[in-house]
Amino acid sequence: NGQPLASRFFQGHDKSPLIVGDPFMGGGTPLLEANRLGCHVVGTDINPMAYWIVRQELAELDRQAFQTAARQVISAVELKIGDLYQTACIHCGDPQVPIKYSLWVKQQLCTACHQQIDLFPSYIVAKNQRHPNYVLLCPNCSALNEVTELNRAPGAMSCTACDGYLIIEGPARRNRCACPHCGHLNTYPNPDQGPPTHRLFALEYHCPTCKPKHRGRFFKTPDAADFSRLAEAESHLDTLSQDHIPNEDIPPGDETARLHRWGYQTYRQLFSSRQLSGLVTLVTAIAAVQDESTRHALLTVFSDTLRYQNMLCRYDSYALKIIDIFSVHGFPVSLIQCENSLLGISGVGSGGFRHFVEKYDRAKKYCERPFEVYPGKPKKTVFVSGERIGARLVPEFPQSEDPKSAFLQAASADTLALPPASLDAVLTDPPYFANVQYAELMDFCYVWLRKHLANTVPAFRPISTRTEAELTVNQTEGRDINHFASGLSRMFVAFTQALKPGAPFVFTYHHNDIEAYLPIAVALLDASLACTATLPCPSEMS
Repeated sequence: NGQPLASRFFQGHDKSPLIVGDPFMGGGTPLLEANRLGCHVVGTDINPMAYWIVRQELAELDRQAFQTAARQVISAVELKIGDLYQTACIHCGDPQVPIKYSLWVKQQLCTACHQQIDLFPSYIVAKNQRHPNYVLLCPNCSALNEVTELNRAPGAMSCTACDGYLIIEGPARRNRCACPHCGHLNTYPNPDQGPPTHRLFALEYHCPTCKPKHRGRFFKTPDAADFSRLAEAESHLDTLSQDHIPNEDIPPGDETARLHRWGYQTYRQLFSSRQLSGLVTLVTAIAAVQDESTRHALLTVFSDTLRYQNMLCRYDSYALKIIDIFSVHGFPVSLIQCENSLLGISGVGSGGFRHFVEKYDRAKKYCERPFEVYPGKPKKTVFVSGERIGARLVPEFPQSEDPKSAFLQAASADTLALPPASLDAVLTDPPYFANVQYAELMDFCYVWLRKHLANTVPAFRPISTRTEAELTVNQTEGRDINHFASGLSRMFVAFTQALKPGAPFVFTYHHNDIEAYLPIAVALLDASLACTATLPCPSEMS
C-alpha cells in the first residue's frame, strides 16, 4: 500500500489463509510469527522436546485455571518440604528465613592419604560490584569474611573467626590440586572415584525483616541446623517413590563425554538429595492436576525449572546470581556449584518454580495480545491490534478454508508427504553443523518428562531423543559433513517441492568455519533454489 515497512510493522496484519512450513522448527519462532499473522503452520522436528515446546506455545490455555492450579501445587509442595529451604538470619535471629542459593564445592579423595580435598579454584565467594564488600571464605575454618578490598600480600587479611590468614587463590588449578593434609599433588577429575561429592560451604539467603535496613546481600556460613536440613532431605527422599527419578544411563556423546570424565554415569547423579526430594514432590503434585492442558503446561514449567535445579549450575560471583546449566550449549562442569531454592522467593531472584510459572503466564498473556517495543526515547510498548498467537492443533495438513491451525510432527521433515505447491513460504533455522548437540542436551529434560507423557504422547515413548537421523555433525556417533550435507539436502528438497512456484524459502545459518557452509550450498543446489538475497547479521558472538 506504499507505506514504509517501519510504519507498517506496528500495524495488525491478517495473512490467512497462507500456509507456512518449517522443517526444523526447534523453539518455534518462525511458526509463532506466521501464526500471529493468521497463517496456518506446518512444522517438523526430529527432537520430541522441540515438538513439545512448539505444541505448548501454540496450544490454547485457560490462564485462570493454570494460575489456580499453580498456586495449589506451590502450596502443597511448600507444606511438605518448605522447611528444607529455610535458614536462620544471622542479624535478627529469625530461625526461618528463605534460602536463596546454597553454594557447594566439589571434593575428591586424595590418592595418597585418602582424605577429602576441597577443589576450590578461589576463595572469593562474592565480589564488591553488587555487594558493599568482598566475601571471602577462610581456608582454615570455612568462616565467611567481608573485606572492603583485596590485599594479596601474605598475612595482610585475617579471618575474624579464627585469626588465620585469608587468601584469594584456591588450591585447584589446571586440573591439579595439592592435598592440604599430606601435600600430595592430585589430578582432577578422577572418574574412577565415581561422581564427585560436594560440601556445602556458604548460603545466600533473604531476610524480609532486615532487608529495609540492610546494605547488599545476606551471606552466612552454614550452621548445624542447615546441615540437619540436608540430612532431613535425604531421609525424606527415601520415603518417596523413586519411579519419578530418571536413573537412565547417560549415553556417550560429544557433549556428554565431559560428564563421563567427571564420573557421572546416570542422570540421577546430576542432582543432590535435596534437589531430588524437591523435584519428586513437585512433579507428583503436578501429576495430580486433573485438567490435561493445565497439567501439560505445569509439566512444561517443571522442565524449565530443571535448568536451575541440578548440581551443574554455577554461581556468578560478580552478578551474584545463579547460572543455569544451558547458559552455554553444553554441560559445563565447574568446581563451585550453586543450588537454587526449588520454588524460589516471590519477587526475589530467579530460577525457582514460581518464577517460571509467572514467566509461562506472561508468555501466554503475550500470545493473547502481542506487542512490539518501539525503540525510541523513551521506549514504548505498542500493542498490535488484530493479531494473536494460538492455533487449533490438527492431525493432518491444514485446509486453507479452516480457522488457523497447526500441523506439528515429531519426525524427520523428509518423512512427511506434503502436497505439491501447498506452502506459501518456508521459514526455518536449520542445525548449525556441529555447534549444538541438541539431543544430548535435551535428554536432560526429556528423561524427566517422558515418565509423565509417554503413555499419552507417542513422541515421548523412545527412551532418548537421540536418533541416527539427527542432523548434527557428531564425532561420537560417526556423523560427518557428508551425513549433514545429505540430510540437509533431503529436508530442503522435501519442503521446496511443497512450495508454490516463486514462493520464498528463507533461513538463517551461523558458523565460524567456512567448511560448515558447504552443506548449505549443496542443499540449495539439490533443491534447485536460486539465492535472491543474503542478509549478514550478528549471532551469539561477533
